[in-house]
Amino acid sequence: MNNIQKDIVARSKGFLHPIRRLPAEILQQIFEECVDAEAAEWFIDLTRPPTPLKSATRIAGTCRSWRTIAQQTPRMWNRLRAPIRVESFRSNKEIIHSTFGREAFCESLRLCGSIPLEVTISIDVSNLEEFNFMSLKIDRLNIYDICHYDWTPHPIGTCRPSFPSPRHLWVGNGDRNYSSTHMLSSSLISRTTTITVHNITVTIPEGSNLVTQLVLCGEQYGFMLTSLLKSLPYLTELDASRALVLYQSVQGHRALTHQKLKHLRIPASCMQALEESLAGGIQLPSLSYFGLANHSVSRSKRYDPLHYTPASFPSVSAQLPTTVTHLDVHGEHAVTPSSASSLIETFYKIDTISTYGGAVDVILRALCRTRDMPEGEKPSEKESLPRSIQALHIHDYLGDGEDLYPALHQIYNDTEPVEIFFENCPNILPTIRREFTHVGTTAGRSSHEMLGGEQAQHVGQTISTKSTIRGSLTGLA
Repeated sequence: MNNIQKDIVARSKGFLHPIRRLPAEILQQIFEECVDAEAAEWFIDLTRPPTPLKSATRIAGTCRSWRTIAQQTPRMWNRLRAPIRVESFRSNKEIIHSTFGREAFCESLRLCGSIPLEVTISIDVSNLEEFNFMSLKIDRLNIYDICHYDWTPHPIGTCRPSFPSPRHLWVGNGDRNYSSTHMLSSSLISRTTTITVHNITVTIPEGSNLVTQLVLCGEQYGFMLTSLLKSLPYLTELDASRALVLYQSVQGHRALTHQKLKHLRIPASCMQALEESLAGGIQLPSLSYFGLANHSVSRSKRYDPLHYTPASFPSVSAQLPTTVTHLDVHGEHAVTPSSASSLIETFYKIDTISTYGGAVDVILRALCRTRDMPEGEKPSEKESLPRSIQALHIHDYLGDGEDLYPALHQIYNDTEPVEIFFENCPNILPTIRREFTHVGTTAGRSSHEMLGGEQAQHVGQTISTKSTIRGSLTGLA
């Protein structure tokens, strides 16, 4: 009898759970965040092919009410995994063709209605089930293994499917044992504005006039800046900060003025390649945002911090500071403290600095300009903060801020105060946040904004939301 009473009490608590009182619109937003979090996890761990998303079906299977809300939320279903064709053998060695995922694919198409789709190809394209993909409104196409396939359009009814040109194309190399080079076809990127490349070096046809954003990550054979700029005349953002460049290729002298490029982020190891490109005749008159990074993209290889001096990179020091107004330093070992000071002194027009995670302390020390003063030197003789800097954006810092307080206080109380913004710094003490934070939108860029797509921007927030949902599901069971 005692067990029956406990079961009745547990069920009663489930019926009275506060989540049952939430409006349908709030539940829809929570459900969408859960699906976003699961989708973002794949772009964080690319060591295995993506698997079908399970959050949407699990939420829909919780109860009748949630199933109704889920079926009326198209954005929960617009991430599709292309159906695949599987071959099996009978005892008499007869080949049997079967399809995996076609029913789920068609059902998701029905539920997402007319909103733009994100389609993921997780295997060799030659094993895809025949389907008229050209009729779909594909906004983003993720190709996990783009190698060894001819992407020119094929007639419907042939063994190879064709795909429409998406707005955002994500391409990768499924074989982790080697990095290869692949030519993207003109038809595949004819309407593409954003290209993300992982673990593969791509060649882009010249005259790709619609591409405005290019993201390079994973292993790359080389940083071919001249070739990329020549092929993409309307490119405005180039982010190679998470690329592991295997070989520093030498580019010939070629005079080229690229009028559109405004944002450039590179790993510190590619500074020499950038120097050679600029010395060879590359001109970037519109560049206003320059970032340096050094990420642990490989366990076997980590680059040393950059030792920057104007003399070591004369072409960079001569050209970029005349236009760059926003300096970005990303990665724990991107630059040495002395290099950070040299960068800030060289880029004399910068009015905004963004710094992330482990690089925060290095940049703050450089900004404070505090020297080890000999005996007898007056504190008033300390070097002061460059007067052009107006804003400091601190991203992804996990400490409570006490170690940063002396430097922040000195920067904030300079004769020309600098606005300080904390972004994705959840552990900053409220007293420190209140003292330094300015209310309003910021000009800084999210640490994930250019690193894999829109779904990866709020990974930390969405994962915590999904954990809350899982706890709610347990309470309702």
